[in-house]
Amino acid sequence: MTDYFKEKKQTFGEILNGDHLINAPYEIEFLVEKKSIVTCSKNLSKEQVFRFRTAIERNYYLQIYHDDDMPLFLFIGRVDKKGRYLLHNHIHFQVFVYENQIVKIKVVPHHYEDEVDLIEDKETYVEFGYSVEWVKVYIPLVKSMKIKYSKSSKYMDIHWFSLLNSCAIALVLIGLFVKLYIRVFKKEFPEGSHDEESGSNQGERGWKCIQDDVFRIPSHKSLLAASLGSGTQLLTLTMLILVLGISGVFYPHNRGGLSTALFVIYTTTSTISGYISTSLYCHFGGTNWLGNLLLTECLFSGPLFITLCLLNSIATAYKATASALPFNTIMKISLLWSLISFPLLLLGGMFGKRNNKAELQPICPSNKVKLLAHPLTTSSVAREIPTLPWFRRALPQIALAGALPFSVMYLELFFAISTVWGHGTYISYKKLFITFVLVLFFIALVNACLTCRQFLAEDHKWWWRASPKHRWARLMLRVHISSN
Repeated sequence: MTDYFKEKKQTFGEILNGDHLINAPYEIEFLVEKKSIVTCSKNLSKEQVFRFRTAIERNYYLQIYHDDDMPLFLFIGRVDKKGRYLLHNHIHFQVFVYENQIVKIKVVPHHYEDEVDLIEDKETYVEFGYSVEWVKVYIPLVKSMKIKYSKSSKYMDIHWFSLLNSCAIALVLIGLFVKLYIRVFKKEFPEGSHDEESGSNQGERGWKCIQDDVFRIPSHKSLLAASLGSGTQLLTLTMLILVLGISGVFYPHNRGGLSTALFVIYTTTSTISGYISTSLYCHFGGTNWLGNLLLTECLFSGPLFITLCLLNSIATAYKATASALPFNTIMKISLLWSLISFPLLLLGGMFGKRNNKAELQPICPSNKVKLLAHPLTTSSVAREIPTLPWFRRALPQIALAGALPFSVMYLELFFAISTVWGHGTYISYKKLFITFVLVLFFIALVNACLTCRQFLAEDHKWWWRASPKHRWARLMLRVHISSN
């Protein structure tokens, strides 16, 4: 039996996924039916029985591939109404064939009476086997695949209803946003008022009071520029992955294809993060652009690499070699980062610095403060921010700004997570793309509304307030995924 269990050569994406495929002792010959073929027998020790019972309790399942394309799922066992732990020791393959083409393969337990009762603290003798049944159908392979993937989700109507509901909410938000702006401009620029007063803004209220402070350079400008540059790179990565998914590059059972694409695209798009970060940092009047580039590179990849090393160390400590990345793979990732990603980051930084012209940073003769390219000047002393009620402060606004985008993507997220545990294959890239665009639209619209409200409240510290509003949605997303 040891001749059967040979590992398949892994691709780079399969290594990143932790997929270790082994040839199984199941021989399926075309149109040859087999019944009760015993592959091996084993006298399970008490410890092995305990491990099987634990696997059954945790809903472990087998994942079998036929011709590297069709995934077959079967739970290791089940717990019946009497509380018995029953092991599926006999696998039954149902092969559906049209003329000379295999249309579909199903794998199910052979007979429930053949299941083995795993009794705690007791050795058990088990015979593992399989059988093959051929079923003729009258649907060609191409048509069968179209039917399968067009109806892969039982809740297509719910998908579209959720998207239409999100679009309706978006229209409502647009109406509220337009109403807010009309109200502001009618209040601040009444009809027939054309008096031009001098620079004094005494007696004025609302956003006019802070017009001399709105374009003040934010604190921690390097961190802000780095976060915006890194975020732009991740946004580009997500958009490209979704476009590739829509174009059919990631066909349903292309193991490792998505992981490989994620790694390659992230490595090659570091130019974008370098350009955005350095350009914005120089606009803010920064001079240490190389340090800003290092911060940009480490802002996302640093925690990611630390997490990878931590999880890899835990997997190695628990002897989970199938989940741990080999040392040579880690070295390849490090070399690709140092030879491709980092030089491209420097290239983007140099372009960003070169395109940052000096006239975009005029010097105010009164206070010698570098300014952005805007028609206003900043005062030498920052205006004091008035005390606001609790519902207009930062935390409630951030929570509101995150709750709306999360409500848009919740249902689509539910369908995506439900496929993680082997209950299906997620292929709805078009709906996911529409949902992603709606989420971006909601984030932009809600941020604009809340920033406008912040200006009306005479709060000029908007740089950092506008950036983390959407991060509450990301926090809610992580909590939801962790709870599942």
